Amino acid sequence: SLLQMTHHLSHSIYLKTNNTYFYSCCQKMEDIRRDRKVREQLWEEHVSTYKRKVDLLDRELENINREFEEVENKKAKIATEHGDRYVYEDDIMEINVGGKVITASRGTLTCQKGNMLEALFSGRWDKEIQRDGLDRIFLDVNPECLQSIINYLYVLKHSSEENLSQYLSVGNEFKQIFKHLLLYFEIDHSATQDGRQLCQIDQDGTIVNDPQTVLQAQGVHTGKAAWKTLTFN
Repeated sequence: SLLQMTHHLSHSIYLKTNNTYFYSCCQKMEDIRRDRKVREQLWEEHVSTYKRKVDLLDRELENINREFEEVENKKAKIATEHGDRYVYEDDIMEINVGGKVITASRGTLTCQKGNMLEALFSGRWDKEIQRDGLDRIFLDVNPECLQSIINYLYVLKHSSEENLSQYLSVGNEFKQIFKHLLLYFEIDHSATQDGRQLCQIDQDGTIVNDPQTVLQAQGVHTGKAAWKTLTFN
């Protein structure tokens, strides 16, 4: 009968629809499982890469520590053979600089690590350094230039970022000598310890932004006599 045929047709459409929906759900589930597997593989790859990088960094750190220890042992050996191992930053150094005695702490003289001035006053070469008749270290350099370097190192070491002043300054007649002395002692005068620009020196030895001008503007006396007699301990 027509009713039976209609019922049979409706049932067939229902089954086909359900089958299609079920198939669609199965496909979605399969896609989800496939995506999850891909994400898990990617995660495992990331973890594996991270572990390899960590292991590499650990090995590099071990190499750095080993090399650092070797350098420190060499420095100690040099100090034993050519100098004094038992030196301290608060040691007071009296230096005969071209006939003028300049006093400064060892910590000020060695505050910039790795340069010629730090090596000279590190204590590692104390037995080899030329001395005067009073057993003071003798440097045959311009005293005004060296005093200016010591002034700068003192300020760089002790001043905070807020009140850091520009202390590098010499008379016009010494500017070329001063430039060469900065290069000889390998003084980093281009920036402060936090990376800010401190001062610049032109090719002709002229110091840009003369620090004495800055200090005078702040009411600090920078007369020549005061600079000649200024020492730090």
